[in-house]
Amino acid sequence: MASQFQVQKPYVLTSLPRPLDPTTGTYVVGDVYGYAPGSKKRKRRRAELTVGIDGEAINIYDVSLLSIYVSNPFFPITCCIFTIIMQVSSSRLVTSYPIPPQSRLSCPPSSIRSKSVSAKDFSRHTYAALDESQESRVTLFKDSVGDSGKTNQATRSTSLGQGQPVVWLAPVLNPASLNEATDATADSELLVVRADGEIVCLNGESLSRKWASTALAMLQDLAEDARTNFTIEFCRSVPVSEVVKGIFKGNSDVLSLLSNSSQDLDDEMEVLVLVSSSGAKGLCSRHLHIVGRLPSTVSSTLGTQGVVQLHVMPLATPHEKQDQSRSYRLDARNGALLELHQHTIIIHDLTASVPKITSTMQLDGTNSFLPLSRTSLLCSTNTQLSVFNPIYKSLQNTVDIDLAVQGQTVTGNGEDSISCELVAYFSPLERAISIVGSNLVAIQLEAPQSRHAKRRAEGLLIDSIGRGLPTTKRSSVPPSGSLPKDSVFSNYLPGSIRGDYWEKWTSDQEHADSLLNSNDIPRFETFLSKKFGIHVEAAPTQNGDSAVAPNKNVLAWRLPKSRANYPSVDRRWILYAISRSFQWNNALRDDSTVPRLIFQLPQSNILNYLVDAGHLTLPNLRAAFRTRLTEKEAVDGFLAKELVTRLSEIDPSLELLVVYLSATHLGALEILMVLRTLMKSLELVNDPNKPLPRLLTNGTTEDATNGDDTAEHENIGMELDDLEDEIQKTVSYLNNEDAGIRGRGLSVAFAKLGACPRSSAIQSLQTTFKPQEVLSLMYVLRVELVKGGWTDRYLEVDYRDEDAPFDAPPDSIIKLIADLLGLCLDSLGPGGWLLNDAMQAGDDAAADFVGSLTHEVSAALEGLEETVFMRNFLAGPVKYFEEASRKAASVVSQDANTAKPIAVCVNDPAAGALPLGLKPPSQHVSSHKVVSGGEVVQRSLRETGHLLSQKVGSYSLERIMI
Repeated sequence: MASQFQVQKPYVLTSLPRPLDPTTGTYVVGDVYGYAPGSKKRKRRRAELTVGIDGEAINIYDVSLLSIYVSNPFFPITCCIFTIIMQVSSSRLVTSYPIPPQSRLSCPPSSIRSKSVSAKDFSRHTYAALDESQESRVTLFKDSVGDSGKTNQATRSTSLGQGQPVVWLAPVLNPASLNEATDATADSELLVVRADGEIVCLNGESLSRKWASTALAMLQDLAEDARTNFTIEFCRSVPVSEVVKGIFKGNSDVLSLLSNSSQDLDDEMEVLVLVSSSGAKGLCSRHLHIVGRLPSTVSSTLGTQGVVQLHVMPLATPHEKQDQSRSYRLDARNGALLELHQHTIIIHDLTASVPKITSTMQLDGTNSFLPLSRTSLLCSTNTQLSVFNPIYKSLQNTVDIDLAVQGQTVTGNGEDSISCELVAYFSPLERAISIVGSNLVAIQLEAPQSRHAKRRAEGLLIDSIGRGLPTTKRSSVPPSGSLPKDSVFSNYLPGSIRGDYWEKWTSDQEHADSLLNSNDIPRFETFLSKKFGIHVEAAPTQNGDSAVAPNKNVLAWRLPKSRANYPSVDRRWILYAISRSFQWNNALRDDSTVPRLIFQLPQSNILNYLVDAGHLTLPNLRAAFRTRLTEKEAVDGFLAKELVTRLSEIDPSLELLVVYLSATHLGALEILMVLRTLMKSLELVNDPNKPLPRLLTNGTTEDATNGDDTAEHENIGMELDDLEDEIQKTVSYLNNEDAGIRGRGLSVAFAKLGACPRSSAIQSLQTTFKPQEVLSLMYVLRVELVKGGWTDRYLEVDYRDEDAPFDAPPDSIIKLIADLLGLCLDSLGPGGWLLNDAMQAGDDAAADFVGSLTHEVSAALEGLEETVFMRNFLAGPVKYFEEASRKAASVVSQDANTAKPIAVCVNDPAAGALPLGLKPPSQHVSSHKVVSGGEVVQRSLRETGHLLSQKVGSYSLERIMI
């Protein structure tokens, strides 16, 4: 099946007469439309073309009688020759109109073929704009065929005077032709658009001038600096239905001026779509205008005649392409404007409020193009015809231009190649027409087909895979003149294997090993710092002592302040630095107490760099010792435990471990390893032989005896004292200046653990933490709840000192703590949590455990009840405040000039109470109302006052001063 447009070999339809002056003469091609009375679509495009030849004639050719081009290679050669002969002979000239030899066509001619009611008589009106000796003229060529078959020809011409050339001719159908008994060409009009924006209306039969409209209609919506040098570059007539559906997406309000209030917008009505350029040289701007012809009823109402601008949109204009010519194609059905400029096709999306460029394709040698559909574009060069997909920027198909005309071969190869200009495309015939030299050429196209030879969807992504266009070269300096930003894609990545990389890497590694073996640590660090892109300076001495200890490093690495500023580094040197800074110990593999990862470069800056830059990850560690690790030692849990243990031993203050936690992208397993180490250093991990303290204790039981009250109160007091001591101890650990680094590490660990996937975090907790350690982590989180004030009751009196500063934690903290508590509970399970807590409580304190659990659940329920109460209590005032503020703002904005505030002194305390129902008063009454039938009328003053009096509340507070 065909997965893209198939382009058959081009063939010649007929030879065209050459212009009188071959050096300056050109061909202009226009469409032919037909009018049929009584049809649903009165104006239809015919399979005919009007070809204007400068100084020669205007010919009309019929392309609908051509046979389908046969390209089957299994047909005999005689059949192919016969088919070509039939194609050439079947293309016929419909009619021809001679023009003066000194005349030159300034725009494509326009031809209309109309039938009468009897369907036997028809007439053809062909309009042409000719430039003769610095004067523009419009000529009408009319052919009338009667019942007898006799053809009557008539020619009329009128002068437009000197001025800008004509860029478009738009015949306008008489609105009275809606009746079947009316001739379609009776009282028809011809709109003539000139390059300076002037639009002249001529009678369609006599060419007498009816009215003229200047460019002021299109200039009124432009800026002052965009009104100079106004020029029309492109103009086309488009049906209103296509503009509404394609450009305005079904919204016809913009074109409401073209219809009467009593009837809907006529879909067969046409508007003009123009592209203009204006502004001073070097500051050129372009706009797209939509202009419509005012109906006679609207013109009489407004007292003006002519056209009205319905919409105007600015078009993007590159700075380097302002003063150069362009060619346009309008695809109104899809809301797109296509532009060809310097072999570059630019597609503008007109459906947005401001048109934007959706696609740009650089196609070398392209001199003309035709839109086949929204996803297909036919382009031509001097040697080839190609079909492109502008959405995915892919080449769908291509064919060479090789024509044979009466024994002569017309080819586009060589330096003296003949240009190929695409002029028309007939979608029902799937045929494109072009002019190659002086030949009218047809290109037969075949849309994508399915396996059952049915037309399928085109422009699919699968049709563009493997057919992408080559990308253009990027300029070294942007057009704005600013220097380009550094990007990892602008150069080769470090470590890319190219050229002599392997030899250079081997020699550098041998040199570094020689420095390390000779114990020349300063030079070894200097060499690696160059590979890492880090500046090195001499380490400062203390108290002016110039003597340096033998084990003290004399160099200091200037690490970047931000980790994002670290330069990209070859990963081979990262693995080399890890393998030389650490050593993997394989002695006594069966002894679990023997450390495996040993640090062998004390007082070295390399470890600080690896930790701060985030390079000390488990994949890098595994890759650095891949030849020495066993299958059991290569797992993440074993490596993470060894690495965290060595980092905590190297720096007992755990500052290096906290930096490792902050700088490295860690998983849940490594985070929990670091978290357990920090908790043990802060003595937050509970001893299995010591019961956990409880935040809430039980009170007296109902069945307690009076004799035990004193002892029970003493036990409660002791428990409260122990609880206060534990909280003070934990808070002191978290807030102490000496333990500030470890406390900050706990916060970072909590934040990173909360961002890990829930499943992996729960699995890591189950494999890393013991149940007692999980309970200790839950206790720390509960302390954080108390410390942040999250356990305080809403309605209780604040016991804090008013002068003491209190920084409220952010709202995200409670969510993080809740998530972490949920992870701990999921890792243990509700049964495991209760069982472990009960086991720690002991058999004698089982009742205390159940009572403590009951009080904690009760406290949680009380918090929920108070939350609901406060929400219901504050919902009314908050809603009243919002509605009152909104209505007050609307009243003030409407009556800012008339309404004045009146100050009233009220001493009654009840004056500050909210009105009944908590509904804010509304004193605004609309000045209009809708009566029966949908008519909008104005209210009387009496009715307005009555409605205002009804809006007064059921009670009011008034004060009468006598």
